Amino acid sequence: MRAHRFLRLAAAVAAATLAVGCTETAGEVDYPSARLEGEVTLDGKPIDGGSIQFVPKDSNAPPVSTAILGGRYVASKVGKGKVTAIIGVEPPPRPEVVSSDYQPKPTVHIPDRYKAGIRIDVAEDKGDQDFALSSKK
Repeated sequence: MRAHRFLRLAAAVAAATLAVGCTETAGEVDYPSARLEGEVTLDGKPIDGGSIQFVPKDSNAPPVSTAILGGRYVASKVGKGKVTAIIGVEPPPRPEVVSSDYQPKPTVHIPDRYKAGIRIDVAEDKGDQDFALSSKK
């Protein structure tokens, strides 16, 4: 009798757990979002091997990061509203033999004025949200 009651309780707990896990459809988000894509250039030349992070300022959306490949990026589920785009570059590959004071330098230097990010307004899907950075002031 006890085993039967335990099995019913275990089945009920398992069913409840599965039901909770199925309440959110894969790929859906619970905040207004948009898909952005575009070019990222420095002095007209594509930035390659970097990343771009979109940090929402006035929504409950999480930050979204994506790679910059060949000067292009595609970012899905970027929260709508005021967003800060932070662009970074990767350091070059680490050499096989290095000294203890080795400090890799990125192959592209992002000017300091862009380090705090670039503010944009995200209102809808946008296929041409380009970032044309300049090393000149």
